[in-house]
Amino acid sequence: MSIHTARRRFTDLRRETPDISDSVLLNSNNRTGFSGKPDVAVIGAGIIGLCYAIHLKNTSPHLKISVFEKSSAPIQKIGESTLSPFSKFAAGDMCPHDYFLRLFGLKDGLQFYCLDENDGKVTLSDVGGVDISYQLDRRMSELFFTMWAQKLGINVYHGVECDIELPNGAGQAVEKFDDHVTAGSINPPQITLKTPLQSVGTTTNSVNARLVCDASGFSRSLTGKFGNKEKLGPWNCDAYWAYFKQKDAGLNVDKRLHKWDHPATKHMCFPEGWGWFIGLISWHHAPLPNLMDLLAYLVDSATEGVPADEIPCTQELSKAFECPYEFITSIGWAVRNDFKTFGRNLDEYGANEGERKFNYIKRKYPALQRLMDGNYDLLPQYYGAQTYFVRKAMAYRSPIVAGDGWLAVGNSAGFTNPLISPGINAGIGGAFYAATLTDKILAAPSKDRTTVMQRCAQMHQAHMCTFKLPRLHLMNRLWYNSFRDHRLFQKLTTCFWALGFDELHEHYEGYKYTIEDVTWNVGAGTEAFKEFSEAVLAILEPADELIPSNEVIERVIKLSDECLSLRHKLYPSNRWGRYLRQYNDKLQMVPGKHERDKGAKVFAIQCLGCSYWVHNCATICPICGTEPGLV
Repeated sequence: MSIHTARRRFTDLRRETPDISDSVLLNSNNRTGFSGKPDVAVIGAGIIGLCYAIHLKNTSPHLKISVFEKSSAPIQKIGESTLSPFSKFAAGDMCPHDYFLRLFGLKDGLQFYCLDENDGKVTLSDVGGVDISYQLDRRMSELFFTMWAQKLGINVYHGVECDIELPNGAGQAVEKFDDHVTAGSINPPQITLKTPLQSVGTTTNSVNARLVCDASGFSRSLTGKFGNKEKLGPWNCDAYWAYFKQKDAGLNVDKRLHKWDHPATKHMCFPEGWGWFIGLISWHHAPLPNLMDLLAYLVDSATEGVPADEIPCTQELSKAFECPYEFITSIGWAVRNDFKTFGRNLDEYGANEGERKFNYIKRKYPALQRLMDGNYDLLPQYYGAQTYFVRKAMAYRSPIVAGDGWLAVGNSAGFTNPLISPGINAGIGGAFYAATLTDKILAAPSKDRTTVMQRCAQMHQAHMCTFKLPRLHLMNRLWYNSFRDHRLFQKLTTCFWALGFDELHEHYEGYKYTIEDVTWNVGAGTEAFKEFSEAVLAILEPADELIPSNEVIERVIKLSDECLSLRHKLYPSNRWGRYLRQYNDKLQMVPGKHERDKGAKVFAIQCLGCSYWVHNCATICPICGTEPGLV
């Protein structure tokens, strides 16, 4: 299909009907009419809800799946960075990597810079060269996933708010099964559509699904009916962020911030928490109909098996479909709330809480202030009326995440912290697992379905509330405690890499998401990780002072050295030097080592044509189309 002959159905529809709403435009892409009796109803069309629906449809194409989203169209959200779980899911359940790289920024690993308040030292740690992943413009990514789902035959409805009701004991929580579930029947929650029905194309407002998936995010449409959020102690975190554009003069950074220009997610770590720097390809200024035409072209091409190298580059797609894009940077701080991080009077730092606390952290650390003032310009009100964004007490879990005829995924089940990006990357594991259970439930013979439903709900409850969320929170506590001192940071980060993998090379074999990725849990899934983390935290918590004593630090270093020695003996074939710049294969720091050893499977290189970053396996630059000649 030529880019010049590709249909412009959505821009034509908006031109012919100027008053058509965004939601009606999006809903017009559904392949079949509204059904008040789908097999599965999903509440929420964020990435995690759509991943659940897409994987379930790929597994069982005969199922009728409807997704309901209250927002009129996809919008930008926090959580732009991805890891191998996302890229493996995208490649296995959707399309090749280089399709995504025409829309989203390439990411090569994670880089950490540990600062001190006196600007005396910067300690480095990084990992990369292990996979292909992306930095997501969330509006574009959720639009892409929406249109991919619709191509599969999943109906995705935007601008539709739902009431979830539990009449006559419907949707009983997993803990009530013995008393309330009648053998031989599943009694799922009932859904009532609240918003104007013309956008859905129906005159009925009831949806009676065989099973309901709550993917409603922080609003917790269904899980909220079974109890308030449970805080994950012993302390929590608040986040403050905004969006910036790199100055035209180019980067001019402190030499201690080694490889700052590399396309990794950058983490600036300090005793109270950490900050993220994520470079994005933003499509914010592209009109919705134009983006839909661009994505329809890509989705059609991918499903027809067109090789990615035959697809026009980003620059050509942007021009042909009149979809402007630009490079921006998401920057924010995620700080713990158990120390007196902020001064009493913050008026001098800005006009509102988000601006004040963002600027307070920036000014407290000289390396941060120099980096930002010298290299980044604020984008006021880039995403709507707000410039600075705030999210308080991020870590929580819902007490009940499964019941009779329903399962919850994503932020409706719980959230921990954006560190290591678990919202998307671990969230996909929960969605994959829930879709696998859903398939078992709906495929069970009618005489066994109640028993299967009960067993699967109990498994999902245990997986999310006993395993996944507590492990992720344990991981975050370990990382945050490492930021309290440079010596802790150097040791605990290397222990995290060592404990997160057994045979490192096996983890990245193939590009298809599997049940092993679910239990990996972004590195926090192993028993060895759990035992080590609990032992370390028993020393470091509770903390009366932000900076630990030398005696405490020495005890943690001793544990860490024992851990690293044992892991190397167990897995001597792991070639860590290929993936870590400052360390050798034994995870020992090597003075003067600043590059990764040769032998990594994938890594980022710069294009001679546009200077953007591409992966080493690319035959052309997905951004500008330049052929070999990459450096």
